Amino acid sequence: MSSARRKFTDVELKQARPSLDEVRNRPRLPIYAILENVRSLYNVGSMFRTADALHMAGLYLCGYTGFPPRREITKTALGAEHTVPWEKHASALELARDLQAKGMQIVVLEQTTDAVDFWEAPLRFPACFVVGNEVVGVSDELVDLADLCLELPMAGIKQSLNVATAFGVIGFELSRRHRYLDT
Repeated sequence: MSSARRKFTDVELKQARPSLDEVRNRPRLPIYAILENVRSLYNVGSMFRTADALHMAGLYLCGYTGFPPRREITKTALGAEHTVPWEKHASALELARDLQAKGMQIVVLEQTTDAVDFWEAPLRFPACFVVGNEVVGVSDELVDLADLCLELPMAGIKQSLNVATAFGVIGFELSRRHRYLDT
């Protein structure tokens, strides 16, 4: 039985790719992210690539989170470090205070005593979600400042996902809500 379904070729995918100017001129989603003390440059690169896929408004690389140009970031970002607006900040806490004062919802992805299941979370836009270090997570001070703490439901024996994977999950859920639920 033959099917009309087939995968696109690399040539077809490249032909359909928008130009940098087209991408830069499109409105961005009002979604930002703070990366607080993310130690793996490969994770940072992966988050750049996801932010590009979502057309997020920007990334804030805080604390000792690595920043471009770095070979390890480029390896996983595949050029997205050139298409996603980003800024380097010494303090995630000071930045979050400033963003919050400007009306942005600060949403921490962390397991806390009052974390809300992210499927049920009352999100509003513009939103800035925060991910933290691969071992210790988001700082206590930033958890205290947050408007909302989200937790991803975990059904297995592991209690967390890789930070870049969690970034993708929450990024796509925020994008879905903004685009389809008119929040």
